[in-house]
Amino acid sequence: MVGLRMYSLPYSSHLPVSALAASFNDVTNSYKFYWFLSILEKIKDEQRRTLPILDLLAHMLAMVWYPTNYFRLSFGKQDRLGGIAVLLGKRAGLPMNAAADLIAEAVLRHVSSDDDLGKSILNLARYVPYRFLRPFFAQDLRGIRDTEVNSRIMGLAFSVFHDPVSPCLYRFVKLQQLCIEIQPLWFDYLQQNLSILRGFCLWHLVQYLQKNNPNVPNIAGKLFEPQERDLRQAREFWNIVLEQKGWLECIYSGSELERGQFTLDHFIPWSFVTHDALWNIVPASRSANSSKSDNLPKIEHYFDAFSSAQFEAVKIVSERRSFARLLEDHVLLFKVASQDDFLLMDPESFRKTLFNSIAPQIQIARNMGFPSEWVYNNK
Repeated sequence: MVGLRMYSLPYSSHLPVSALAASFNDVTNSYKFYWFLSILEKIKDEQRRTLPILDLLAHMLAMVWYPTNYFRLSFGKQDRLGGIAVLLGKRAGLPMNAAADLIAEAVLRHVSSDDDLGKSILNLARYVPYRFLRPFFAQDLRGIRDTEVNSRIMGLAFSVFHDPVSPCLYRFVKLQQLCIEIQPLWFDYLQQNLSILRGFCLWHLVQYLQKNNPNVPNIAGKLFEPQERDLRQAREFWNIVLEQKGWLECIYSGSELERGQFTLDHFIPWSFVTHDALWNIVPASRSANSSKSDNLPKIEHYFDAFSSAQFEAVKIVSERRSFARLLEDHVLLFKVASQDDFLLMDPESFRKTLFNSIAPQIQIARNMGFPSEWVYNNK
């Protein structure tokens, strides 16, 4: 999800597309985005018009799992969906990288057990499916008391379901459980425009999350399960240093590292930066890397060693003219003209630039709830 662009909804001469677009105006909660995304996903996967509401809610919470529990994005203090996803993360006993179907199963278990989390999820069911349709009946609902809105929307949705001029997106039907039934013309429209509609919804979701996470990098890359990381360049980079020196040192444990016996660690956790820029990666022992996980290192304890290792490595690679491509990340960060500038740079200037980039990011990650002040304990 990199490079999301602005989308407009495809025009239809026989559907009130403007009412659907209005569902994403002046949004103060994320549920509208995830409700619509869940409908689109279910239509894509199951190819049917009738969808159980609880299944859609379970899918919504599975989609919110990674932005909230893995990447620790803030959904805002008023956002109930994000809050429920965080509580689910604490209660479900699932790993941080849990599969979507396991997360959805955990949601339905809590609903069945009728515990406090299950009741919070059921409260979403009493609110989300109805209020999403409100723009379709803006005139009819004017002046209606809030306690009467749901029943009025349910009746209106049913009455205009087959309206040839302005049919509603879906109506409510009771089978074995309460479901929504997608209107046939709308179903065709959604099927034909799945990718555009999904892009439209995701673009608005990114704008919403950016407002609540103004200093967090790569919001678009944190909406879904993380992609597999590619550390081939980083390993090539540090193998060149190892070849020159004959050994490497883990900045956390102090242990000596040999070829094939070290891992690569993101000094600022990958789950915050979501990139593999070489200026943020250092070799580490397997035990130290495993212990550190997504923790923020104690910067007073480790930054000088980190900066020294980076400085020495950049100097060594800069001398290898054929490996200039491995220094592109550093060239961008340090705003130098070429790798030759690193050969003239002194350690303190290098340290200062690196610190001014890393320290603010660690503070932002700390504010987001990433565990901080980590120090390696080999015991």
